[in-house]
Amino acid sequence: MKPAIKRFLLHFLLIIGILAVVVLFTQSWLKHFTRHGQSLTVPDFTGMTVEQTQRAAVAHSLKIELLDSLFIPNKPRGTVFRQIPQAGEKVKKNRRILITINSILPRQVNAPSLVGFTLRQAKAELVSQNFQLGTLSYQNDFATNTVLEQRYRGAPLHPGTPIDAHSVIDLVLGVSPGNNIAYVPGVVGLNLEIAKDLITDHSLNVGIVRYDATVQSGADSLAAIVVRQEPSESTVVREMGGRVNLFLSIPKPL
Repeated sequence: MKPAIKRFLLHFLLIIGILAVVVLFTQSWLKHFTRHGQSLTVPDFTGMTVEQTQRAAVAHSLKIELLDSLFIPNKPRGTVFRQIPQAGEKVKKNRRILITINSILPRQVNAPSLVGFTLRQAKAELVSQNFQLGTLSYQNDFATNTVLEQRYRGAPLHPGTPIDAHSVIDLVLGVSPGNNIAYVPGVVGLNLEIAKDLITDHSLNVGIVRYDATVQSGADSLAAIVVRQEPSESTVVREMGGRVNLFLSIPKPL
């Protein structure tokens, strides 16, 4: 082999070797830097306070960032109710977890003016302003199912009074003598919210709400349906404002 060709081959092999070392070093560095193949499972922070969330995040080599604060009634105040990424997802070490917490103090809003509304109109107005319908009570008046008074926490509620958002507002309605008969609707097979809405549409109140052993969590309660009601469908309740008790369970798979 001529010396020139031999030198060329040696230089060529040397370059190939150097390139191979560089590629291997780069791959190793990238693998270490990005922690390739290493991931963490995001824990469930829902229901924790901000302090508990911070401690849990540090223990799992994650970082917490507060995304928003809202007020959700019927949820523990000052606790996490939403997170991104969700629990169970795989992420890298030191990943930021965005959390939304339930405010400790609800915002204040002005009370609506419902006197003179029919029951149906009053319900629609409460929903539009993010209030909740409470107890229906009746007193003699020629205008049946017309709101005579609105009440909050047992006391008369004047329109424009600042109250907590999502508050429960009770209604006093009129009923003409001899026209106070209400028929119980059939709500078996419905979820709780739809059942409540149908019962109040019939000038009645929801009484006892009882879940069986199949309901173990908040998510279960949302999936539960009415399996029994007392009184049963089409039973006459002599006075408007009577109560219907509901018993709920998780439906069995078909």
